[in-house]
Amino acid sequence: MLMDILAAALVLFLTYVYIHNKKDPKPIFGVYSRPGKWFFIKYPAFLTLMVLRRLKYYLVGKDGLYDIKELEKTQPLSEHPLAFDAVFFHGATLNGTYLCAGGERRRNGVVNGLFYLLHPEFGMLKSPKLPNTKLVMDPEAAKEGKKWSAEGITFTPVEPMRRWNISYNGKMRSHESPETVFEVVIQATFTSTLPWVSFDVDLPAKTMARAIAREPWSRKKFELMKEAHQSHYEQMGDIVGTIKVNGKELPLKMDGFRDHSFGFKRDWTLMHRYIFHMFYLENQTRITLGVISQPCTASQVEMGYVVFPNGKLEMIESCDLQLWQHGESGRPSDQISFSFNTKSNIFECMVTYNKTASHFVGGNEVVKMYERFADCNVNGVKGKSISEWCYNNVSGNFDLNQYKC
Repeated sequence: MLMDILAAALVLFLTYVYIHNKKDPKPIFGVYSRPGKWFFIKYPAFLTLMVLRRLKYYLVGKDGLYDIKELEKTQPLSEHPLAFDAVFFHGATLNGTYLCAGGERRRNGVVNGLFYLLHPEFGMLKSPKLPNTKLVMDPEAAKEGKKWSAEGITFTPVEPMRRWNISYNGKMRSHESPETVFEVVIQATFTSTLPWVSFDVDLPAKTMARAIAREPWSRKKFELMKEAHQSHYEQMGDIVGTIKVNGKELPLKMDGFRDHSFGFKRDWTLMHRYIFHMFYLENQTRITLGVISQPCTASQVEMGYVVFPNGKLEMIESCDLQLWQHGESGRPSDQISFSFNTKSNIFECMVTYNKTASHFVGGNEVVKMYERFADCNVNGVKGKSISEWCYNNVSGNFDLNQYKC
């Protein structure tokens, strides 16, 4: 008996020494971590931690965790200089009309705002300051504290998780002919009866555990993860209203998407890059999928969900879209193909980008965003897609020190 115990202890010791002396694989391009020698221990450990932290959610659901009336309001900005509170809206129709708009509240009366309208009759129109997104918050909106509003762009919550108003009133420039200016008025409403998704609790625990377990661990790493945390939730729905361009009024009816993000701070210098897609298919399936590289938290993590025509929602569990294989040099790909899966379905996707415009976040050039309007095909079903490709624009190298890790 004693000899068996000693033999087992010796095997464990030699196994530990063997694994300890192995070298971890180098990150791809110095950024994208790969599973290391201790991944087989780190993954179940972090997965267990996540499950324990979500026990209350599993027991009482989102309704027991969140007060949606408070969640849907403008959030108080922290004292940090990079405090933020942001909303974003997308919409698309099968005939090729697209809408993309957002507002990020910052301190000192700043709103990083943008508005794109792509219409078959007028081409791509965009808010006049683009590619600069730094706008001045409307004084009345700042005083009321009930909406996101700056220089003609306004987003107003009306009924929690049910209705928002979207409006634009002002000049827009043609993307194709920047000297051509249009007078544009957009009045629309986002409505939804579909479920909303909290990225804090709805993202599959095993997906997040897999992403974190790939990373090198240290006390500083986990402190940075906590500091960089943001609350984020999303919802699919419908956008209905009117657009008036140079006095010509047309109806607007499209599949829509929205999100709301807020937190202690949003430091765009920590972001390496990401690719997000929103898919609106002919059969009324709606999909959002993002692959993000923020090395201080996770150098690659996928997140998203599928809303089926009957309203059923399934979270995406994995995706083979590898960021380093698509536009890593800074030039976005013209076409992209990848697959992803939920708990019960596998999806094969092809995207062809038709129109692309770029802008910078805020009044600097730290982050460059490409807003992309595309055709897509998912499992043989055609549709439209809006995609956002984000790049860190500070440096062309891939030194992790660039991200303050």
